[in-house]
Amino acid sequence: MKAEMSVMLNVRDVERSVRFYKSLGFDTRWENPGDDGRLNYAGVGIGDAVIALGRIPDDVRSMAKDYADWVSTPLGAGVMITVELDGVEDIYKLAKKAKAPIDSPLSKRLYGTAFMINDPDGYVVRFLRPTGVYA
Repeated sequence: MKAEMSVMLNVRDVERSVRFYKSLGFDTRWENPGDDGRLNYAGVGIGDAVIALGRIPDDVRSMAKDYADWVSTPLGAGVMITVELDGVEDIYKLAKKAKAPIDSPLSKRLYGTAFMINDPDGYVVRFLRPTGVYA
């Protein structure tokens, strides 16, 4: 059975997030601008991995309470996204060139070769070429 997965992140500025992920080798999969011309949603991807980005409205209080509660939590809190790919060293070079905030440098671990960065909204993104079993 083939399965694919994407994740959606609430962000303050979709355009900024798209630029950030594109600097790491992602491409734009789709964009949905709002009436004000700013992006409300966008999708960025690398290989089969897709990250959807959703803009948090400026006036969250005008939204439904359940939505307002959801997007009012601290962005990035406790969230780690893992992108598995073969070219982890290439992405690391791009991250260094883009001056991305590297949280953990490229290293070999029990479960594979990986590094971690923080995106502009505080989400931790781990790029991993897996080997063996996750510990």
